[in-house]
Amino acid sequence: MPCLHRIMIGKILNGLIYDGTGREPFVGSLEIREGRISRITEGPEPTGRDSVGISEGTLAGTSAGTEVLDAAGMAVTPGFVDIHRHHDLAILYDPSFGEVEIAQGITTVVGGNCGLGAFPNHPAFMKQQLDYIQPVMGKISEGCDIHSFGGYLDALEDMKLPVSHGMLVGAGAVTMAVKGFEPREFTSEERSKAVALVEEAMERGALGLSFGIMYVPECYLSREDRVALAAACGGRGGMVCTHIRGEGDSLVPSVREVIEICREARVPLNISHFKVTGVRNWGKGISAAIALIEQTREEGQQVTCDAYPYTGGATTALSLIPPSVIEGHPVSYLGTPEGVRRLREEIYRPQKNWDNMVESIGWERVVIGSVTLEKNRVYSGKDVASIARELGQEDPCAWFGELVAEEEGKVGIIIMSMSPEDVDRVLQLPYSCLISDSLYGGGDNPHPRLYGAFPRFIREYVMERQVLTLQEAIRKMTWAPAMRMGIEGKGKLAAGMDADINIFDPASIKDKATFTCSKQLSEGIAYTLIGGEIAAVNSRLQPGRYGRVLRRK
Repeated sequence: MPCLHRIMIGKILNGLIYDGTGREPFVGSLEIREGRISRITEGPEPTGRDSVGISEGTLAGTSAGTEVLDAAGMAVTPGFVDIHRHHDLAILYDPSFGEVEIAQGITTVVGGNCGLGAFPNHPAFMKQQLDYIQPVMGKISEGCDIHSFGGYLDALEDMKLPVSHGMLVGAGAVTMAVKGFEPREFTSEERSKAVALVEEAMERGALGLSFGIMYVPECYLSREDRVALAAACGGRGGMVCTHIRGEGDSLVPSVREVIEICREARVPLNISHFKVTGVRNWGKGISAAIALIEQTREEGQQVTCDAYPYTGGATTALSLIPPSVIEGHPVSYLGTPEGVRRLREEIYRPQKNWDNMVESIGWERVVIGSVTLEKNRVYSGKDVASIARELGQEDPCAWFGELVAEEEGKVGIIIMSMSPEDVDRVLQLPYSCLISDSLYGGGDNPHPRLYGAFPRFIREYVMERQVLTLQEAIRKMTWAPAMRMGIEGKGKLAAGMDADINIFDPASIKDKATFTCSKQLSEGIAYTLIGGEIAAVNSRLQPGRYGRVLRRK
């Protein structure tokens, strides 16, 4: 395939148009001017000698903006919108950023989720903050002098982005910027500073606020602290996306907690990666949580959710360590005899106000994903229970604590914690949308959702198992998330909208990433356009940068 550098499309003919709203598809044509859709007509059109089929791999036309594609027999959809990718730092440091997104047809991404983030930060706590989020977001080069949320967005404005990018401001990042990792709630003065940071981020264009209630140091905040931060966001037109306190035994009270916080703060709520973990909770736990959400929605409160199409999740290894073990100690404490003793005492029992994942799913469902030290790479892709057996250790606690200490907390994990039936049920909810929840922490075995979440949704949920219709799946990947985040111009094929467009044969869509071999790009999208310009051919990014920074208006 020849390089199609800076090719602007003027018209797409005779595609089967899925406009993103969930309506039935129709055969029609789109006209594009100056990066936006100018007109859509229904019904077939004569192709003429200047149009070419997708399969030929060439374009007709003689000048920019006059090229015509004949998309007969192909689906034509909005570019996919992923509102939950932890790419905040990768977009700065990784020159290949955009390849895995474009291969999936993702043209718009939103970061800053789960309360985690690098901005804002305080110079005194910045290194600790960056070390903490490294398994999730990757490592940024030393010497980064960006400290404010607005400064971060301004830095991106000076870059040529492969895809369009919006941001939430993370409550965890705000907490670290105000008081570091101290295990306590805000003082009155600190709460005022934290609220001011959220207000500043919203004024500079943040799409909303994210909570990561289970993560330190945010887990130490009081209800009043959270209401104040949420109100600062809601008062400026944003919404709250939250990683709730517990997704296992405490799922229902955790959902109730965030509903009540957002009700008091008068702000719309989206529950991130909605699921139930732990075999004993499968089925009944998700049913009770859905019933609570739907009762709340019937009462008029705005509550939605999102999910990824896998039964395994991914996070940082520090999320498995009970706060009662680590508070007041450096990560190196976990590698000491006293630290191991405390870990054994706490990790095998339910914890108050904290979701104990190991207690609910067991070590055999915890898989090492990423590490930083060469000698530990041998453990990537193996579950902790198996590793302990190989090392002749009856209890994995000592080895796990020593690994996390040795790696200074920079260990990414995959947790096989969900029921397929529960995942199906959440993704079928009319108010759920699709996300990837991708982690960019590196390592040999990242979660496959980084490479394949969106194609997997089409392949498995539509084409193979027919859990959803294609038009409903497309809605959950485009217009629903764009509307939820207040992203203007994205997610819908209509006159006046940005010409971010995917063209593909649904039967050819293929995610290749697996839990055992995840670093494989997806395939099957013939063309991806961003702003009317060809950004990808056959799921491969073309030279050039096509996106822009998205700020809330």
